[in-house]
Amino acid sequence: MGIGFFAGRKLDVNMHSLSMLSIYILVPFVITVSLINIDLRPSHIAVPVFLFFLCSALCYIATKLGQKLLDKDYHPLMPLLGGTSNSGYFGIPILVALLGPSAIGVYMLFNMGVLVTEVTTSYYLSNRANTDIKGSIKRVLKLPPLYAVIVGISLNLLNVEVPKVITTYWEHATGAYIIIGMMLIGVGLSKLKGLHVDPKFTALCFSHKYLLWPAVFLGLILIDQNFTHILNKDDHLMLFLLGICPLPANAVAYAAQLKLHAQETAAAILLTTLFALIYVPTLISLYFLYIAP
Repeated sequence: MGIGFFAGRKLDVNMHSLSMLSIYILVPFVITVSLINIDLRPSHIAVPVFLFFLCSALCYIATKLGQKLLDKDYHPLMPLLGGTSNSGYFGIPILVALLGPSAIGVYMLFNMGVLVTEVTTSYYLSNRANTDIKGSIKRVLKLPPLYAVIVGISLNLLNVEVPKVITTYWEHATGAYIIIGMMLIGVGLSKLKGLHVDPKFTALCFSHKYLLWPAVFLGLILIDQNFTHILNKDDHLMLFLLGICPLPANAVAYAAQLKLHAQETAAAILLTTLFALIYVPTLISLYFLYIAP
């Protein structure tokens, strides 16, 4: 993040170019190869569909809370921040540290539920006056990771083997995706004239992201552990990680595009990300102590 901030201020690196490199080149490649290499189960396909509806519900709750507790100018921001998380750029390095690179495929498949929520429910509720359902569908169809998932699953079902040279470049691309993703936060912050912290808005973002989200995802894990038994322990850890990541970095770009409070949004994202450096390892430690079998 610090390097991204420096690059944006001193080297004139812009967020658009970095994000296009990540979204259109690195992410599809990483997802496709990851999905080819995993042992795909039917339950894995159902999870992102379920997570889309779950994240959409969390997005709607955030919208209603914002309407009751915040000034009108902040109402469109809560859908952007309440229905998604930084589960890609922030979550993947943690996932690799915990489960290794081989787990990226399943995790990215799960994360598609979050990504689709971001470009449909979240964007639609934030920009309701200018975006209709048809426009949201068009945005989903322009989402490169969606096609990467389709290609990766198809090649997996066809039992296609990945050449060693492709696996080598996949490992490099995964590292590049993580680095560029975290730099994006810094570059986005560097382009703003300043950071303005709105205490009420920031407190609501913290409460929604770090109290409600973990409680909901932990509840799902406990239900599956005790009753449904659909997913395994690694899948549970991935779900838990999705539920404890900080606010989505992309929300800064959306807020600026929609001419909302981009500076306050960037401040909230920065604060939740810095807090996550302590919060996330602590919760993961508690998870292994008390929840994981």
